[in-house]
Amino acid sequence: MEKLRWKNLLPPILYFLLILGLSALPAARIEKVHRLFPLPNDKVLHISIYGGFGYVLGGLPFPAVALGMTGSLLGALDEQSQRLSPGRDVSMLDWLADILGVSLGLAVRRRFR
Repeated sequence: MEKLRWKNLLPPILYFLLILGLSALPAARIEKVHRLFPLPNDKVLHISIYGGFGYVLGGLPFPAVALGMTGSLLGALDEQSQRLSPGRDVSMLDWLADILGVSLGLAVRRRFR
């Protein structure tokens, strides 16, 4: 196992902060964006965004199971943080889509190692 350096943690941390920033947007702001630029289905967005997150996590020198659990827990944290945004709600199905996305991203990253 290669040595973990602080700079290796920077991409996943920044990516997750971006996710949290997007999750903090009020529902009205998301609707405005959707009117200007049609967004795909909510679950497709979750799988895509967390797929990228899983891909970035896959670059860390830890077992895939540990990275998958970390991505899953951070997805749950993201869902719970949406309680603070006006018009947003917490959804178990969104969290399951997050887990699927992290799993797919990790699988792709580890496959091409």
